[in-house]
Amino acid sequence: MSPKKERSLTLSGGQLIARGDVIQVMDGGIPVKCRVLSCLAAEAGACYASLEILEGEKEGQRVETVLRPGEGSEE
Repeated sequence: MSPKKERSLTLSGGQLIARGDVIQVMDGGIPVKCRVLSCLAAEAGACYASLEILEGEKEGQRVETVLRPGEGSEE
């Protein structure tokens, strides 16, 4: 039997988001408020997220994106 692989995924407090949270993302250089519909952790502090846009021209649209931690978000 092969040895068990050890996997570790650590997220800092600033990277924890959950369904229903309202966050801001950049859309064409403009910050836009979005509601998190779902979020799955990925490598290097990133996560795959499904978002609903809450303001602007694209209000009501749903998008899927990869969210990555920005500078100064490490805790």
